Amino acid sequence: MSPVRRFLILLLVLASPARAGDVETIHILPGSHLDIGFTDTPSAVREKRVRVLDDAIDTAEKDPGFHWHEESAWVVHQWRLAHRDDAARQDRLRALLKAGRISMGASWCNPHAAMFAEHLDLLFFHLDTFERELGVRPSVAVLNDVPSYPEALVDACARAKVRYLLVGANMAFTPPLPAGLARSPFWWESAAGNRVLVYIDDDAYTAAYTRWGVDPDCARFFNPETFPRDRGALETMEAGIGAMLKKVEAPGDAVIVQHAFDNWDTGGAKKLPGFVKQWNEAKTKPRLVLGGPEAYFRRVEEKFGKDLPVRRGEWGGQWDAIRAVNPAWTWRVREAMAALRPDAPFEAKAALATAMEHSQGLGPGWGGMFTEEQTRSHAREIADLFALAVGRELADANPPFAELPMCDLTCKETWRRYLGHVSGRLRAGRTWLAPFTFDQSPELKAEILYGFNSREYATRFTVDRAALKGSADGDVTVVFELPLNAEAKSLAIAPENSAAARAGSWLRGAPPAYVVAPAGLRVTGLEKPLRVTSPLVFSWCLVADKADPKITWLQGCVVRQSLRAELKDRTLKAMSLADLYPGEPAELGVVVRVEIVEE
Repeated sequence: MSPVRRFLILLLVLASPARAGDVETIHILPGSHLDIGFTDTPSAVREKRVRVLDDAIDTAEKDPGFHWHEESAWVVHQWRLAHRDDAARQDRLRALLKAGRISMGASWCNPHAAMFAEHLDLLFFHLDTFERELGVRPSVAVLNDVPSYPEALVDACARAKVRYLLVGANMAFTPPLPAGLARSPFWWESAAGNRVLVYIDDDAYTAAYTRWGVDPDCARFFNPETFPRDRGALETMEAGIGAMLKKVEAPGDAVIVQHAFDNWDTGGAKKLPGFVKQWNEAKTKPRLVLGGPEAYFRRVEEKFGKDLPVRRGEWGGQWDAIRAVNPAWTWRVREAMAALRPDAPFEAKAALATAMEHSQGLGPGWGGMFTEEQTRSHAREIADLFALAVGRELADANPPFAELPMCDLTCKETWRRYLGHVSGRLRAGRTWLAPFTFDQSPELKAEILYGFNSREYATRFTVDRAALKGSADGDVTVVFELPLNAEAKSLAIAPENSAAARAGSWLRGAPPAYVVAPAGLRVTGLEKPLRVTSPLVFSWCLVADKADPKITWLQGCVVRQSLRAELKDRTLKAMSLADLYPGEPAELGVVVRVEIVEE
């Protein structure tokens, strides 16, 4: 074999993805996923998380092998408020943070980021204060549960000097990630040229034990099909690590996995040092390492950063569509964010940042989680958090039910070229993902007014939320639909505020089934592009007409709700709109505007 050929083969080997035998280190990040209001009421979550961090501090001081990670600064802030008069305890946390025994993520919370893409600096507003008062500045944003984020997050990270992004994506309600995005670090570059080093784990924040078998006790409890309960600890870890290493595509010699669950305590993390020691004493490779996420990302950047792939495009924010359970509150939060002054007090910014949290939704809660009284308390507390965030003037405000333009009949044929016929429709039926309700969902009887001129088409209608009839389990979604005069395959939709998406560049390689576009929607594929805006309709998809393939319905999700709660005892309880959606207007006045974009 010629020297040139041997050299080329060597280059290919060095550049190839990691194989099972190449991974030298598995970084394990122990912590607790933050849900402000999912597992319990927000106040109960706050009290528990303070206790858990107290326990983590005590444990870290006793056990030099113990490590704990707080993924969201909200918990650290609540802990500091609870111990504001205990300087000695504050010093103990400060010392553990500086020593790296306890670590924290850079983000305030796990956000519905696409809903607030223009205001993502709020996720990191606290970093300067925390650096000054705690002596550390996290460089990794650990964002869990939500499976996609807007490209605007990259620029917000850059402004805050957050260089790395670890995502434990919950893929339960979203299509699988394409090859190359999961468990494979890459640079995500924005249209502005900013970059963040990203690692996505599509096995979510539970992967350490549900997939890798570490720790064995949690692995056998949560995933007994893969990890039988009669297996020993080392055998359990061997099975999980061996299977997962075969799936690793990451360039480099290390991977990172999270060991967390929803608002859980330190019980599992306390066992990790012993199991890690047992593995490392029995195995020479790979080594298990407990610690914060910075060590993993710095290692990857230093050794392989210049050779990692650079990916561009809009990722999206599909989970944010759940905000349709409280469209009025979401509008109020966005209005308050737009009016926020740079010199606003810390607590004012904290309240608005908390309102982005991915569990901040009204309604009956996840089935079987709450008693009847907890259900009412949960809704009241979430509404109180929103009210604190938006302030007194906005707490009762609703978008103005604006006047429509007078119908200029000379423009009717122009609008027919875009809309097919110049009227939309409302339908109400059982909730789905995309489309947002099923095809057979009936039309909702409501007066739909419209007007148009040469520049815009506008329509308005009222939805009586208290009168909506739900399915057997009480859930119902109302959609508004406009008939676009084109086949679905020729049309595309994108958030107006994402240049990448408007250009057809998506991080996943293809557009999602629906887009979240509170700042406006761009529709392309017609004679000219359209811009669609509405204060209350945030999420949109395209639905082909079953009877006429030349018509495609632009479907917007207006409201989602259920007036029936599944309680802890598994009984169903009919409840009122005021009980479950406090602060949401019973009559929702909606305006949708469509403009022809002159490019």
